[in-house]
Amino acid sequence: MVASVITPIMLVGCDKVGDFPDQEEICQFDSARESARSTSASVFAQPVISQIDVNNSTVWQSGTPSSPTFTPGDIITLYGTGFGAGVDTDFSKIMIGTTRILETDLTMFEQSLDIQKQVNFETSEVRSEWPANVKHWEDTQIQFRVPDHASSGPLIVQVQKRTGFNDSLIRPGEPHNVIDAQTARITEPDFEHRCDVVSTLSETKSTAPIEITVDNTDFDTLVAKGRAIFWAYDYNIGAAHNLRNLDWEKIFDYQAVDPVTGLLADPALLFGAVPAIEGQVPSEALDDIYFEPYPQKNPIPGFLTLTPQLTKGVTRNSGWAGYRYAESINPYAGKGEWIGFNCASCHGYQISYESAPGVQTTKVFPGLPNPTWSMKWALLDNFDGIKTKELGPVWTDGANEDIDKTMLIYHMPQGTGEHNVVRAVGEGSETDNDYQFSPITIPSVTNYMAIRRSLSHTESYVGFEGSYIHSEEPDGAQGSMDKESLQALTAYMTTLDEDDDLLRNIGLYRWLGENALLSSQTETTPSEHEFISQGWEAFPGVVAAVNNGKATFDRDCSSCHQDGLSANTNEEMVRLDKVGRFFAPTIYQTQVQSIRATFLRDLYWTQHRGLLSDGHVSNLEDLVTPDRCSSGTDLYNDYYTLHPPTNPGKGGAGHPDPYPAHLQKGDVFRIPKSESSSDNDTGARQNRFIERHKYFVEVPWDNEYYYWDYQRMRAEYGPGEMGTPTPIGMPDAPHPWCAESQGEVSDLVQYLLTL
Repeated sequence: MVASVITPIMLVGCDKVGDFPDQEEICQFDSARESARSTSASVFAQPVISQIDVNNSTVWQSGTPSSPTFTPGDIITLYGTGFGAGVDTDFSKIMIGTTRILETDLTMFEQSLDIQKQVNFETSEVRSEWPANVKHWEDTQIQFRVPDHASSGPLIVQVQKRTGFNDSLIRPGEPHNVIDAQTARITEPDFEHRCDVVSTLSETKSTAPIEITVDNTDFDTLVAKGRAIFWAYDYNIGAAHNLRNLDWEKIFDYQAVDPVTGLLADPALLFGAVPAIEGQVPSEALDDIYFEPYPQKNPIPGFLTLTPQLTKGVTRNSGWAGYRYAESINPYAGKGEWIGFNCASCHGYQISYESAPGVQTTKVFPGLPNPTWSMKWALLDNFDGIKTKELGPVWTDGANEDIDKTMLIYHMPQGTGEHNVVRAVGEGSETDNDYQFSPITIPSVTNYMAIRRSLSHTESYVGFEGSYIHSEEPDGAQGSMDKESLQALTAYMTTLDEDDDLLRNIGLYRWLGENALLSSQTETTPSEHEFISQGWEAFPGVVAAVNNGKATFDRDCSSCHQDGLSANTNEEMVRLDKVGRFFAPTIYQTQVQSIRATFLRDLYWTQHRGLLSDGHVSNLEDLVTPDRCSSGTDLYNDYYTLHPPTNPGKGGAGHPDPYPAHLQKGDVFRIPKSESSSDNDTGARQNRFIERHKYFVEVPWDNEYYYWDYQRMRAEYGPGEMGTPTPIGMPDAPHPWCAESQGEVSDLVQYLLTL
């Protein structure tokens, strides 16, 4: 039976997406809630724990040297002072080791697919629920349930006050309200959504840590299940990509052609794929894994609507870490297995280091961003949405014309993604193409669990856990994750910091060598293995420089990047006109009109994919150097003004490079023009797509490239993109906070490498 016969049958009774809720229309300011927050903020005492009860029995009091023992499910009561008004009024957290005590009820809704539009949405039908672990909170008493995934570590209560809210950029003088991200994908018109403001926050105050032993006999089992989800599940991407005509087998069989060079595509060189090699990745990345059930329910309908979509099945190794075959059903072709990707493809960095004298060990470290991952995979077959006909952006006449997205996607900065670009204008998704070039970096998630404001959303997104219950669909990931699977994945994520000391020492050793400081700061000039085994704290010269850098950090950076939980962020949401972006803000950043102060960890490795949320800064030195923040300096001009490039061969057509053009010193981010001989040949369609982006411009000294005009973007951005009455006025430089003097830069960077 051919697809043309199947399609009419298939579409009978198919779910249809409605309109996604518009926060500007449905959200109202809650003055009573904000008054309560203001009242709480007027009194901000240092929080202190004086007593701990387990199931109504006292197990610890202030001054007691013993370590209390908790068991998952225990009801813990903390007595003390200065706890504040609770997690809804204040912005508070409780941590046991690397486990955050969940503050908010998580609700997982059923997800559906409008197969005609290829748009995922959710209904109000509840699929699974994870109730909040926090049960009661007042200034002198907190009660919570020990999570099933908890493990031993220090107990810390951290309190911040909500000191106000960000004003709207769209409605100046009014509070900016945002929709609860848990329900933002429900399109039923009568569903009642919750909203909140984007709160401004105080400094953090934390209790003294109390060491806790957690007797969790199921922890290792949970971690193993979570490790399988991280490394062996495909997040329903394989079936979605197969439905959109992407053939991963062809790509990994070296049969796909690089559309720019014309050569056979090498997955490792082109989009940073890492071979799955025994000893470098865990067994879950190599073995066949049977999931019953799959962690996410696949919303793609089954074959002819008569065969339900698979809810369980086997995934197997494709030969590449983070890319797995998974059994599922294509609604037109029936049952099969297709390759999709998972966490490890983006959050896995292959590093070799000297683990013993003369012995090199190679490992894919989970949680670190893969610096050479790119979106070029989307160009290696006939992926729907790459070559299409679509409307133009809202700031043009909106003509419906043929376009080809190949050249723009090919030159997307490595270590970033911009998945709405593969959708079309007007498809009906909340992530339709918006013609705003807004790549966002892959974050480091080795120490992510303390974060509440996940993925640059407001506090309503309830941290890491919230970001995985409602997966987005632009690149195929879809289906809300059930509670049990999410708890297992969370348990595994709490272990990803286990290599952080090793990574710090390798990174610091290499940075010292790269900057000719190793011999002067260590005297003995140790080998890499010797430095790792002793640790950087064993070298007085290194310690002295780090301490100097810490003083600079405390003065210049700590107002945003210091807390009591070693995440190195107060999670402040900095409004777009204060923090800026080099590339256009993302869909989510425009929704909240701000960018969260990021957490800092493993920065030697993170910098390799570029720094800040768009990855445009090439290294830590440039990030904190005063000249980057000062217009008119050579460094500022290198980054932020139009000029002939210093490295004209880098990043251009026919010259694939391990790092994108904008990470080459003195370069300007640019995309090659395509040769064209007609108004609608391939070259014309590729150029048309780039030209539709407002801030790619032509320059008089180079007729072969389109250049990204940062100065025009920061001067004009707002009315066309966000609907603001006037341009929002971004700062001279994105993240306009640098060290005070050049002489402080080296030591400050050295301190950052120890975070």
